[in-house]
Amino acid sequence: MTRFAAGVDIGGTSIKTGLFNASLELVHRCATVDTTSQPSGDKLVEGVLASIEAGLSELGGKPADLAGIGIGSPGPLDLDEGIVLESPNTPMLNNFALRDSMSRAAGVPAWLDNDANVFVLGEAHQGAGKGYAYVLGVTLGTGFGWGIVFNGRVYHGATGTAAEYGPTVWREEGHTWEDDVSIQGLMRVYHERGGSAGSPEEVSRLAGEGDETARAAWEEYGRVLGLSLSHGVNLIDPHVVVVGGAMVGAWDHFSPVMLQTLRRNIFSLPRERLKVMPSKLGGLAALYGAASQVRMADE
Repeated sequence: MTRFAAGVDIGGTSIKTGLFNASLELVHRCATVDTTSQPSGDKLVEGVLASIEAGLSELGGKPADLAGIGIGSPGPLDLDEGIVLESPNTPMLNNFALRDSMSRAAGVPAWLDNDANVFVLGEAHQGAGKGYAYVLGVTLGTGFGWGIVFNGRVYHGATGTAAEYGPTVWREEGHTWEDDVSIQGLMRVYHERGGSAGSPEEVSRLAGEGDETARAAWEEYGRVLGLSLSHGVNLIDPHVVVVGGAMVGAWDHFSPVMLQTLRRNIFSLPRERLKVMPSKLGGLAALYGAASQVRMADE
């Protein structure tokens, strides 16, 4: 009998679901679920399960063929209890026991981790970090998420908050890394330099056309990103750093300064050996990582 692992990636506007085989190959993309129309956590669970069951049916399977469900969710989370503590973009999940509610409704085991962790986990198993034991990953967007994978498993720390480095203050004015390495941070620097574009996509287009203000904003973004990554590299000494999220589309504009700053602030051996790469799986990385929790559970 063919068994499937379901991956669930919960975002602020939509929820991706997919079915994976035992080799962690995506065999079916299920229908996307609209997050904003879900009035409660229980209704969200119902919608996700309906999508998964429809996917199983399209593959000629049935609910009994489902081995388990891995979930990636915005946090913060209580990983021991499987609870979403607070999530501004998914308020219906605040203080909701998502893991156990999903498990009870589906009749199979479920696993829960935060969205940055499952992104890095997906890249470590099937993406840019595949084949490396120590993987550090970051996601660039409205926030600045971090995750660490050692030998195929997420490093959570004592309370499940390991790698929550984005909110850390790094300047005396009270600026956190996330204040600067984010969409808001890029746009603030760009506007302070006199730019008038309204989105990172526009700033990227202008930089590609040679606009000096846009190029300078991306370079400052890359400088701060590289400095923050140097802290992570010096702390955990990964084989590879994987960079994902919405801002990776501007890789050519920020990565040269990012790499220069990073390598200037780390030790000689990692300076020679460290790999730094953009995400290979893109928007599907978190889905792969979520599903990999199920596959790993039987090890």
